[in-house]
Amino acid sequence: MKQLLAIFALLCTLSLGSCVKEPEVSGADLESRALRAWIKKNRPELLKNHQATGDYYVDVLEWGDASVAKDDNDFGGEPIMEQDTCWMIYNFTGYDLTGDVCVTRESLTARMQNTFSKNTHYVPYLNYCGSTNMYSLLEGTYLSTRNVLKLDEEYVQSKGFPSSDFAMRKGAKVRLYLPSSVGYGATGTTQEGGYEGQFHLDTNVPVIMDVEVVRVVKNPSDLEVSMVETVVKDANTRAGKDIWLTVQTESNTDSSEESEDSSSSSSTETETYTGLYYTTEYEPGNETLSPAYMTVADAEVGTCYEDSFDTGRYADMKALDEAIVKALDEKFADMELAADDENAKVIGKDGSTTIWYIARFLDGFILDTNIPEVRELVFDSSDDSTSSLTYTASTNKDDYVGAWYHCIPKLKYGRWGAIITTSGYAYGAEGISGSTSSSSTSSNVGYYDYGYGYGYYDYYNYYNSYSYPYYMSYPIYDTPSYTYDGDTGSISTEVQPYTPLVFYIFVEPTESEE
Repeated sequence: MKQLLAIFALLCTLSLGSCVKEPEVSGADLESRALRAWIKKNRPELLKNHQATGDYYVDVLEWGDASVAKDDNDFGGEPIMEQDTCWMIYNFTGYDLTGDVCVTRESLTARMQNTFSKNTHYVPYLNYCGSTNMYSLLEGTYLSTRNVLKLDEEYVQSKGFPSSDFAMRKGAKVRLYLPSSVGYGATGTTQEGGYEGQFHLDTNVPVIMDVEVVRVVKNPSDLEVSMVETVVKDANTRAGKDIWLTVQTESNTDSSEESEDSSSSSSTETETYTGLYYTTEYEPGNETLSPAYMTVADAEVGTCYEDSFDTGRYADMKALDEAIVKALDEKFADMELAADDENAKVIGKDGSTTIWYIARFLDGFILDTNIPEVRELVFDSSDDSTSSLTYTASTNKDDYVGAWYHCIPKLKYGRWGAIITTSGYAYGAEGISGSTSSSSTSSNVGYYDYGYGYGYYDYYNYYNSYSYPYYMSYPIYDTPSYTYDGDTGSISTEVQPYTPLVFYIFVEPTESEE
């Protein structure tokens, strides 16, 4: 009997045990455990640098400089998390846990992985980083910039850092080990525009992100106006006169109510467009207006064009510019009219023109041109379809950037001219997303979310008092692309939101005047 009771008890125990369910573990929990195990094995010193909000780990590479003074539009060394509204200019590179690059804005990293593209402007990215994320920042990056990061005391001492409380600010650089819940999630990432790595990041896997804060500003519109005006002031000072001219328009306004005899009076008001200038005195090779002076030293918004150079035919930007000047002289010398030639008349709004142009960022990087000889020099690739462009301001107003509408009529037939403009008369608050023709998926995920609605910017009151027109979304070019060695395919150049541009334009003489 005792034996039977023992067997019965054992069977009951086994029966009850079989009814107990195994605890369910979510995919997020499994990933969290796996990431922790990876950190424990590969970066054990970071285990206590775990951040509960976001479930990620942080390694501080640069503390940042809290002593940098702020100015009217710059937060200097103040922590980002203390600003209700601000914009962050930052570099970033993303890796999977094996170290393969999936996204980068660093030209050196792109070179090392053989994805470097001459069409890609490798400069820091501009993104809103206020108290509300608005889904424009990768969640892990947002959390690291908007919170005090708690660091392990032993880790802090080993690094020589001043505190176990860390806040992102200008000059700070961190390496974040992010689970997919605050990384690229269920979509993974397939970046474009020359910023992609050699490998795409799979879905629902962790990502390692290097994030470096270059600058934190209140208003990118103010910043780009300051950049343009710095360039203009410098050039005018060098020339000893106003070589860059402001753009002014006159409009008639009613100054009184209609009188009994139906007569009315009107006045003419002059409007100056802030951040928009033109010159009719540009000549290729002119030192005062050469691209070398387009670098704004204190802007801190990107590297010089020289940092993005391919180590091929030209060793630096100066050598390239000299080759461009020679090519332009050979192409246009027979067409160019003397400054005092009576046929070099002002174009006007209704004047039909045939134009050739070169578009550059302020650091000298050439993003587009319809001059095949220049395209060959810059991109090592020519386009047989490249040709002159026909433009009439009164009929093509909505087909090209606003800067052209306001400034080309002030240029002259048979002469060179130049335009420098803020984004208000170019690509505005949206910019143009860079793309790669070989990629089959959109790059508008996480960092590359260009879904900025005008209401979003208006809500945060980023339209200032300047006389900015409706932001044009029309490209000045038909997204030219060129094929390069490596895995990047054909690239079209990104133009970030709030980006100033310079246009160098040659206007052919009319047929009757050649």
